[in-house]
Amino acid sequence: MSDEQNDPKLHAALTLEAMRLGVVPATDLEASTVGRDIEIDIVRQDLVQCSGSGARRAFLGDYGHGKSHMLELIEQIALKQNFLVSKVTLDHSDLSPSQPKRIYHAVMRNLIYPDRPDMLEGIQPLLDKAVQDEEILKKYLVKTDKTRGASRSIRDQLSHGLHLYLTPALAYTRALNDPEHIKIPAYLGDPNVWARQAKHLLIDWIEGHPTQSNQDINDELNMIHGRFPKIYSLLDYRPWAKIYGYILNGISQLAKDVGYAGLVVVIDEAEFYSLLSNQNRTYAKSLFQAWCHAVSANDQDSLPCSDGELLVGGYGIQRELPTRYSDTPGLYLVFAMTPNSDGIRVLQDALPPQFICYLNELTAPDYLQMTGHLVTLYRKAYPDADIPEGITGPLSDVVNALTQQGQLANPRQTMKFLTEFLDLVRYVPDQIPDVIENLMFDNDF
Repeated sequence: MSDEQNDPKLHAALTLEAMRLGVVPATDLEASTVGRDIEIDIVRQDLVQCSGSGARRAFLGDYGHGKSHMLELIEQIALKQNFLVSKVTLDHSDLSPSQPKRIYHAVMRNLIYPDRPDMLEGIQPLLDKAVQDEEILKKYLVKTDKTRGASRSIRDQLSHGLHLYLTPALAYTRALNDPEHIKIPAYLGDPNVWARQAKHLLIDWIEGHPTQSNQDINDELNMIHGRFPKIYSLLDYRPWAKIYGYILNGISQLAKDVGYAGLVVVIDEAEFYSLLSNQNRTYAKSLFQAWCHAVSANDQDSLPCSDGELLVGGYGIQRELPTRYSDTPGLYLVFAMTPNSDGIRVLQDALPPQFICYLNELTAPDYLQMTGHLVTLYRKAYPDADIPEGITGPLSDVVNALTQQGQLANPRQTMKFLTEFLDLVRYVPDQIPDVIENLMFDNDF
């Protein structure tokens, strides 16, 4: 147990320091969240549903309604419940919602593990953990000494557990993690050095990095003696959303197989749809529809479009891939946006209306609750500070007035203001009347 967990005073002080800097507290976000009981219950119910299948949700909130705060809260709740989590913030240029490979690559790049939340390591830890379990290898049709058998067609293998992308990733990871048994030509040099370089190439491919062609990767990895599944292409083509949704579904299922609860993917800033051309809006809609179909099979009939209506990309067997590797992947897909007509239409084409939630603006009672929490936390962190009794009500009135004037635009700014105001109360209490007068220049509260 950490010193912070052992010392409530230290924990409170560190939480306040985060608020003072204007960042979200790493461990106390839910305790400082107000006015979101309904949304939090929805998220918790969605995560429970993921234990048997998967879930999808959209949160819409105007600027200042705490959308970013809500998304960070979802991340914290999911990590505490043993989910892998990744949050992607879209933009209209480098990370456009019409470019599925780039979004997928960002998801892999931002992947957070609940048992190592301070590190961004991509998919490699998941693959390394999976290849240690013979049952998992068997499930994904990774051939080991115990599973040799007659060759079957790729379509037959897909129907019996092979994942077109994760199976070769697992097979090669297993081999490259044991370089002493790798048989490669002598001219390639030290097997350990070659194995590290080859594994880097493999991870770049499965994570969707801009990298060599799949044929070059096949040629390089085929230096290993033995039979391995083919490396298929992962291209930066706009109609490929279904393929990347299929991979995300498989990754979430693999996370469940190794002992995690699943995968939570949060996609933020959908308001950039208004900046897209008509053609790119079509491909953005394709991404949202395909990835919603990748979640689970339990409620497909309620989705606005069917599997057969999705855009199909790829070549050969890629065009025959299902929308899901697993019907119970533990995948939770969360979209968020500041409402605009273009983005809302895209969401409505991908999600049933019962999955779209609107965040309401915080009310005066919410600010009173937030102020009370901050005052209690401050007293816990600084027990020697002279914080007057009865300060909570008047201070919440100040916050409410500043919010109505637009001087405080969101819950994060409000928490920062409250912390700094209590600092003034602690150090220069005689200046508080002048501070309030300067803040409330129009005396409307």
